[in-house]
Amino acid sequence: MTVRWRTGSASLLAAVIALAACGQATPSFPAPDQDYSHVGLSDAEASTLLSLEQVSDYPLYTMHLYAEYNYREFKGPEATSSEPAWACTLFAALADPEARLFARNLDWRYSPTLVLFTDPADGYAAVTFVDIEYLGFTGELAKDLDSKPIEELSVLLDAHHIPFDGMNEAGLAIAMAAVPPGQVPTDPEKDNIGSLGIIRAMLDQAGSVGEAIELFDNYNIDFEGGPPLHYLMADARGDSALVEHYEGEIHVVRTDTAWHAATNFLESSVESTDGQCWRHDIAATQLEQNSGALDSPGAFALLEDVSQPDTQYSVVYNTNTGEVRVAMARTYDRVFDFQLDMLEQ
Repeated sequence: MTVRWRTGSASLLAAVIALAACGQATPSFPAPDQDYSHVGLSDAEASTLLSLEQVSDYPLYTMHLYAEYNYREFKGPEATSSEPAWACTLFAALADPEARLFARNLDWRYSPTLVLFTDPADGYAAVTFVDIEYLGFTGELAKDLDSKPIEELSVLLDAHHIPFDGMNEAGLAIAMAAVPPGQVPTDPEKDNIGSLGIIRAMLDQAGSVGEAIELFDNYNIDFEGGPPLHYLMADARGDSALVEHYEGEIHVVRTDTAWHAATNFLESSVESTDGQCWRHDIAATQLEQNSGALDSPGAFALLEDVSQPDTQYSVVYNTNTGEVRVAMARTYDRVFDFQLDMLEQ
């Protein structure tokens, strides 16, 4: 997996990482500069934390996960009733077969962000965005992490458990948005998984929207401690779906257009999406006017149109090329680019 980032017209090589192909038992990783076992870290864990790099002062960080992991044991982020309402906008513009885009605004409180690259031995390589406030890095504590002693960063090894959105090398992209409660079904025959852990599982194991939906149906989704969510997903083939819980059932909302949009209401609960949310109306109108064909600047222009004072980041994934572009805190004249190597379609 080759990862590059740039801002403006300058291009910098952030890292060239040689990782094992899916199915190999032990991925390779750059050896740490010393033995960190005295602080309880394996070589893979130390190399993970040493890969942390600050990209912007907001702050925005990148990190490459080399340590082994799973996605069932972690308890998801807590949210209290005193916190501001979630208000995200998600959309997929799928008309261009060479550049199918998936985009989202994260509208929330201050969110120091980690761009996390993973490549599990038995799954797909992926890039995800993580709000590391939920790992304890709040306010001043979130600044200049790459200059802190490695032992103070060990909690970042849990970052893979809480992706807010992401894309894998097969071209599957997923993001969540908060919605009103929809009576989540529970099946004692199914395993439980966190509301963000399911994004991790789908990106690791699913290569298409269809496979992601099948995987989603294998779990009970645990929203305890956080808001109910629904999930928009799209893939490099042009398929898309919105998955949500309503009246005790899983609903898969499809579209017959070359675009798909979602905000913060349950589409399963309404006869028409018109007038349910001003951000959804704007996104739907512009996507319809463009017949679902947007380039990256057009996608950012739409994200800016539906942004709010608390928009923390705006990200555009290209599910065909693997390009990932992000603007922090509505600073749309400074976009950071990352690249995920994609599998051949």
